[in-house]
Amino acid sequence: MNQNIIIGNNIKQLRERMKLSQSQFAEYLGVTREEISYYENGHRAIPSKLISKAAALFCVDEYDLFEQDPEVQTLNIALAFRANNVASEDMLLIANFQKIVRNYIHMKRKLSHE
Repeated sequence: MNQNIIIGNNIKQLRERMKLSQSQFAEYLGVTREEISYYENGHRAIPSKLISKAAALFCVDEYDLFEQDPEVQTLNIALAFRANNVASEDMLLIANFQKIVRNYIHMKRKLSHE
């Protein structure tokens, strides 16, 4: 799948999960609503400075916007939205948990291909 489409799909999912319209998201990024549509549909590459700004709004790592695996996407989104209510001392535990789950998903995928 094309990288622009992957990033666009992920941004659209996150935007909709936050119940933001394309217009609201466009205003935040400082672009037009039409540009958001082009980005979400994969017709244009989103500039890296906007990827950074979008990731900050969605409380995810920039790298998560490039993730194609639906299981990893779901994990990233679920944990990102719960991280807002977690004490700072628990962040290390969350990061370690995410690593364990990601490794499990990768191992599961490799085993299913054997």
